[in-house]
Amino acid sequence: MTTRSLEVPLKGFGAAPSRAELVIESLRFKDRIRRAALAFGAGALLALIALPIPLVHFVLVPGALVLGLVAGALRLNQREIIRSAEGSCPYCGTPQRLGLAGRVFRLPREVFCDKCRRPLDLEAD
Repeated sequence: MTTRSLEVPLKGFGAAPSRAELVIESLRFKDRIRRAALAFGAGALLALIALPIPLVHFVLVPGALVLGLVAGALRLNQREIIRSAEGSCPYCGTPQRLGLAGRVFRLPREVFCDKCRRPLDLEAD
């Protein structure tokens, strides 16, 4: 895994933009396989737990297996994820973590300020 830091503008409608720092992690194929296997394993475990429950197992077991497969496939395709995102709100100036950790790296993104609850946009330069 390799990480890189990226500084992007954090914009709000009618306010001067501030800067946000993103730490992006590039995942190797081995890491992506491990993450996909964990997602599928969680679905399989849920299916195994629901197996002895009468009537529920008709829906929950296949649903959990399909959910595990889909989540595993999505994680297998994630090449870069956001490790951390921090910035100051352009409206109120509150420094904060932006709540994007673990998500796929893709810009633009909409986030919300923890203090004033206004929408903010993370955009590429």
